[in-house]
Formats: sequence, structure tokens, C-alpha cells
Amino acid sequence: MSRPARPPSPPKPQPIPFSILSDRMLVGAFTALVAARPLVTGDDPGRLRLTSGAGPVSFTLLLLAALVGFAVWRVAFGRGRPARWAAVPLLLAGIGVVAFVSSRLSDRYARPGLFIAWEWIGLAVAVYLALRLTASANDSRGLLNVLLASAVTVGGIAIYQAVGDRLGLGGTDVIVPQLASPLAGDDEFYPELNRPEGPVRQPHGSFDSPETLLVFLMFVLPVAVTVAKYRRGPAWGRWAVVVPLVLIAAGVAAALAVRFGARGEDWSVALNLVADYPWLGVGPGNFSRRATGVLTPHAAWLGMAVTTGLIGLGLFAAAVAVALWRARPLKAADPSEPPASGPRWEFYLGGVTGLVLGFIWQVGAMPAEAPADEVFRLGATAVARAGLWFAAFAVLETIRADGAAIGRAIVIGAGLVLLYGLISDAPGRPTVLFPLFVLLAVAANLRRPAAPDLPEGGWTKPVRVVGVIAAAGLTIAHLVTAALPAWGTAEGVRQARLASRLYPDLHLDIDRARPGPERANVLTKARVFLQARIIAPLRDATDRDPHNAAVWLELARWRRPLWEYQLKTDTEAAVRVADETLRAADRAGQLDPHNPAAQRSLIEALVLFRKNSTTRATERMAQINKRIALVAEREPGLEVPLRYRVVDMLLDLGESDEILSPEVTRLFELNRQGGHGRLTDQQKKELIEKVKKVMRDPPAVVLEEWTK
Repeated sequence: MSRPARPPSPPKPQPIPFSILSDRMLVGAFTALVAARPLVTGDDPGRLRLTSGAGPVSFTLLLLAALVGFAVWRVAFGRGRPARWAAVPLLLAGIGVVAFVSSRLSDRYARPGLFIAWEWIGLAVAVYLALRLTASANDSRGLLNVLLASAVTVGGIAIYQAVGDRLGLGGTDVIVPQLASPLAGDDEFYPELNRPEGPVRQPHGSFDSPETLLVFLMFVLPVAVTVAKYRRGPAWGRWAVVVPLVLIAAGVAAALAVRFGARGEDWSVALNLVADYPWLGVGPGNFSRRATGVLTPHAAWLGMAVTTGLIGLGLFAAAVAVALWRARPLKAADPSEPPASGPRWEFYLGGVTGLVLGFIWQVGAMPAEAPADEVFRLGATAVARAGLWFAAFAVLETIRADGAAIGRAIVIGAGLVLLYGLISDAPGRPTVLFPLFVLLAVAANLRRPAAPDLPEGGWTKPVRVVGVIAAAGLTIAHLVTAALPAWGTAEGVRQARLASRLYPDLHLDIDRARPGPERANVLTKARVFLQARIIAPLRDATDRDPHNAAVWLELARWRRPLWEYQLKTDTEAAVRVADETLRAADRAGQLDPHNPAAQRSLIEALVLFRKNSTTRATERMAQINKRIALVAEREPGLEVPLRYRVVDMLLDLGESDEILSPEVTRLFELNRQGGHGRLTDQQKKELIEKVKKVMRDPPAVVLEEWTK
């Protein structure tokens, strides 16, 4: 008998070339950043707030690292993609240059401009990578599905927030206990200028406000509706209709939570500033410092004109115009590229990495005073978010919508956002601009087929090497100028904030202790704790981030109680601490000249020194009056309250009539004039009683008030 013939063995699968594998890894890395972007806080791009986390600068650094990886891939494998004139990325980067230049002009706070400039450069890099790294129709569709899946997760969390808030279910936000004592990082005088982090109205998804959520859903919803119209395939793929339904429900909930108020006066103030500083504006982060009593113009594009001038606004308008022109759909339905076969693990793994990164950044942004177990609340929300994301992405992967229809939907959504930017700040925030321009890049890629990768070219290789050097230099520049200072400040303030929770009890122990050795020991313990656990981290932060005015003010604030301790134990050290306190506040005033917080910090320090020490009494009194006058130039209504504190302090010290008379007279005259603030009836009564007791010859104005 003859043996049966063996069936032919199946061919061995060919290994994937490393050039292709590394390309897919780069696509997955960019996908991770796109998925993580909604989880990175974006309401403080200028880092005006001391308690802002380091997530945004870390995100930009990773974008630049992805750019370096793409540049290295082109050189390593001698490959590239057909170059398209990168007009949109260049225009966006140009806005960053304008923001930086504007911030460096005299008489403005320069530091916010640096970070906002890097935000624009990071956005330019994201658009470039979307155009070049995911140039094929299949990759662009994958990126589109990643964005839509992220929108579903944000919308789903928002719906839960809206429902849970009414039903008393567990929340998704970290719960921070209310503490009576001030903590390191709390703005001492003008928290409104530094965009304080307060309770956020529900629902907000993972964004900073319901309005930002509304704008995000506004431009994603037309795309979701368009994609859902093309649902086909397996039965579970028809669940794609849920995607637009979730976004609609979340959008309605967000719209109901948005507060709209009168904005005409704010627009008027902003237009006046544009007229005064037309070309380069007042500098990023400086609007509230120039416009007394107005924090924002409540119009994104008007705010851009105020802070970066007509040049910055013009570059943005040009970038939008070019992006919309290239995103406009062609009559041809779709690029002639076959659909991707099988699951695309670069997008799944990229989504996993992005969600993990977002969770890490959210944990890093937790307030230092929050209980440690609140991380489990964030973890539970992250698990729910991951489930929503993977379900939505798997459903969307079954759909292949017409490219022209997607392009039309993206253009419509972008138009809605641009119009809404005329009456709201939200469209101008990084968390909105990033997905908006990435979607426009997707529409541009879907508009025409991508040509195959270019082979290695003789004259192009040096150009690619230069590209690697430029990308690496840009990354290093960001690391040195933005990332390291931001990380240093975030870490220093966090350590000081944690310690400042314990400081009030140590301070109270001084009064409770018995005079003698016991009180001396308690005083030393409080002083050492203050120096080592609060002041030292803040001082390190000023070393790493020397242009941060808020850190200098915080350092001056915590040196005031240190001066009181040193005055009781070491007079020479107290003199040194007093000088350091004044220098720190003065340094903040030099860095941020239009923020009166520096002058108020100096007033607080000088009043404290005058109250507890007779050294340089006349000089300090003259400095107090000078600083009060500077504060009154910006905010006249504070002059009477500040002068009242000074007069009350002098009366308690029992100063002579020669010192008291001009101060008391000035206070009562300002109180009569109006426009400088007013004394309450109780304050006036108590002040007159003290004057009668302390002064032998009260001023005439006091006698007139007494006899009324």
C-alpha cells in the first residue's frame, strides 16, 4: 500500500518588518495622546494658579517626543511620506511665537506667555503628526474613532454626574474637606486673578466646566450623527446609534448647567485694550491685570486679540481658514483604499495607554489636602471610562462612513465652535482646540488618497537629519524652559501645602505652653517645622522657577510668621528674615507689575514689623503709606480699609499725636469723600473711642464726626 500524501504545510507567517512595526508603534503613541487629552486639565494654560498640576506640560513634552520619534523613523529607515505644505502647523506655531514675544515686552507678566506659547507649539505638533503620521484613510478613520470613543466616555461620565447629583449617588470628583486655616498655594489677596480652583458645576465630564464640555460635544456631535447613519454589519455594530444619543443627552445636561450673564461691559473693556495695544496685545495671562474688575472678555477670539494682538488673531484666522479649506469635502465619495482587516491593535493599545496616562495625570492633579482614599474614586471612574471607551471604539470600528460626509460634518462642527467663540471663552481653551484641529486634519486626510511612502532619496536624507536635530532641540528647549520649572513648582507647592495642614496646631501650642523652657521648646519646634517643611520647599520652587511671581508671594507670606518666631529668639536672624520677606514680595512686584498682590504683601509685612518692632519705625511708616497709594491707584475702594488697619494698629500701640494726627485725619477725610471705600458705623464708633483715649489733641475731623 502506498502512503497517503501529506497535506502541504501552511506557509510560515512572514515577520513584520521593523520599519512597519515601529511605524505602528508611533501611530499607537499618538493615539494614546489623543485619547488622554480630554483628561488633562486645560483651564490654566498660563499656569497662573500655584496649585495647577504638571499634566499639561508633560502632555506637550510627550507630543514633542512623538515628533522626535517620527523624525528618527524617517531617517532610520530612509522613508517618508509625500510632503504637504505644513501651513496650518506653521501658522499655529506662529501664534506661539507671537504670544512669547508679546509677553516679553516691558511692563507685563512674562511667565504665562512662555507656557501659552508652548501650548500653541504643541498644538502645531499635534496637527503635523495627524497630517503625516496618520495620513492614510484607514489611520485617519482610526483616529476619528478614537476621538468619538473619547467623546462617548466624556458624555457618559457627564450623564452620570447629572443624574447622580440629583439622586444622591457617589460622585466622580475628588472630595476635599473644607479647612478653616489657609494652606500653601491659596492666593492671599487676589485669588480671582489667578483662576482659583473651586467647586465645578455638574455635569462637566472630565473638563474644567460644563461650558467646555458643551463646546466639545458641539463639534463632535455632527460627526457622530454622520457616522451612525452608516452603521452596518453585525447586530452589535448597529449599536452605533447610541453614540450620538449619549452625546445629545450629555450636551443637553451641560447646556442646562451653563450660566450665561451680561457680557457687553466686558467686551467694551476688551475692545478698549485692543485699541490701546493693537498689534501684540497686552500679553498672555495679563488681561485681568490690565482690566480692573474684569477677569475675562467672555469671548475667545476677542480675548486672543487682547492678549496676542491683531497679529496673533490674524494668524489664528489664517490657520482656521486653511484648515477648513483643506477639510472641505470633495465630490468623490471615498479614497480608494481597502478597509483595514482585523483588529487594529495600535489603536486599542494606544487607547489603553492614553486612558492610563490620563488617570495618572488626574491623580497628580488631586489637591494635596484631599484624603488619600479619594484616589479610589478616581480609579472607579477610570474603570467605567475604560469600559465605555472600548465598547464605543469596537462599535465604531465596524462602520466605514463616506469620507465626504465625514468631512462635511467636521466642517459644520468647527463652524459651530467658531461662532460660539464670539460669546464664550471655552472654544479658545487647549482642551477644545486640540481635538478641533486634529479633526480638521483627519478631514484633510480623508479628502484625498494618501500616496505610498517615499523611498529613500539622496538629497532628502540630510533634510531629514536636520529635522531630527530640530525636533530634539525643540523638545530639550521645552524640557528646560517649561517642564522642569513647572514640575519644580508643582512639587514644592504640594509639599508645602501638605505641611501647612499641620502648622496651625503647632502655632496654637505656643500659646498653650507654660512660659519658660516648655514654651521655648514648642516655639523652636514650630519654627523648625515652618522652615523645613513649608519655607524650604517654596524656596526650592523659586530656585527652579524664578520667574513665578506667585511662588515669591507665597514665600513672603510664610516668612512673616517665621520673623515673629525669630524676633523672640534671635534678633539678628529676625532682621535677616525681614529683609528676605520684603525682597521676595518686591521681586514678585517686579515680575508681575500690574498685580497689586505684591504691594499688599509688602503692606502686610510692614504693618507686622511696625506693630512688633520699633526698629526703623519712621521708615516703615513711610513705606506703608507709599504701598497703600500704589494699591489705591488700581483699586481705590481698598484705600480706606487698608488705612483703617494701619490707624487701628497705631492706636493700639499708643503712638504719639505727632504720628497719629496725619494718619487719622487722612483716613476720615477719605471716608467722607467716598470712592475710596467706607468705614462701617461700628468701625467708626470704635475708632473715635480709641482716638479719645489715646490722643491728647484729636484732629478736628474726628471731633466733627464725634459730634454728629
